[in-house]
Amino acid sequence: MQTPIAQAAALTIFANDFLRGYSRSDFWPVSTVFTFCKRVRFVTLHGDPRSPNETLFADDPAQWISKLRDTGTAALCIHHFSGNNPQITDRMPVGFVGGGGRWLIEARHAKESDLWEARWRVENKEDPKQKIWDVAYFRVDQSRAHLPYSRENLTALKRKLDLVLTRIGTFAAAHNLDSFAKAFHSASDALHSDKPLSPTYHSDLAPTSNISIEAKQLLAASQFAWVFGGMGSWNDMGFEGQEQQEYVQISDDLFALLNQAVCAAVNSSV
Repeated sequence: MQTPIAQAAALTIFANDFLRGYSRSDFWPVSTVFTFCKRVRFVTLHGDPRSPNETLFADDPAQWISKLRDTGTAALCIHHFSGNNPQITDRMPVGFVGGGGRWLIEARHAKESDLWEARWRVENKEDPKQKIWDVAYFRVDQSRAHLPYSRENLTALKRKLDLVLTRIGTFAAAHNLDSFAKAFHSASDALHSDKPLSPTYHSDLAPTSNISIEAKQLLAASQFAWVFGGMGSWNDMGFEGQEQQEYVQISDDLFALLNQAVCAAVNSSV
């Protein structure tokens, strides 16, 4: 799972814990989702939409969540929206900043919502601590109607994901793509583990007891199975004839299911 997605997921889960009154000291700035971030700030936009003015809302995630609580936020949700490009599926440009569709965090009040969207920008590639990213979450919409959020049955999602992982894992093994076959196998194992997040990079993504083991299994499987983007990724391959058609279909199926799984798992924290 790419870090911008993991960070948006972690922010949402932590915020929902905080809004319930649960205190956690394991988040900002120590969570793995902030490891390479120099700054994570939150900015409101106002004025001309074509050239809006920016006003700092909060200087870090802890301050942001406290201000959301103080301004009447009841819960946070996460949403993925397709880029709707007829020329290319979201899976293909996902390795680029801003590619793969849009991820929004919805701050839900009693009768309306605000929407926040992240921008990741390299600040200093030579930073000795590798904290190269300046991350800004912009409030891109305000006082709008609630968005319907993913509340899919987690058990049903697990079954669907397991089936697709079996299909794509078989395809990878048949073409001697051993590293990818191992990733898909690890993802499938995570769907049946009682400690699914322990072996993942973002093992601290959801330490809360406020989401189910099934939600954690989906988040762990999504980390292992996210093979898209970057040099040498699953997206970089090509085959001939029927094999190419099968490769494209199962790849798109997996990508879509992983996005659904992340949203459903995270939003179960509401």
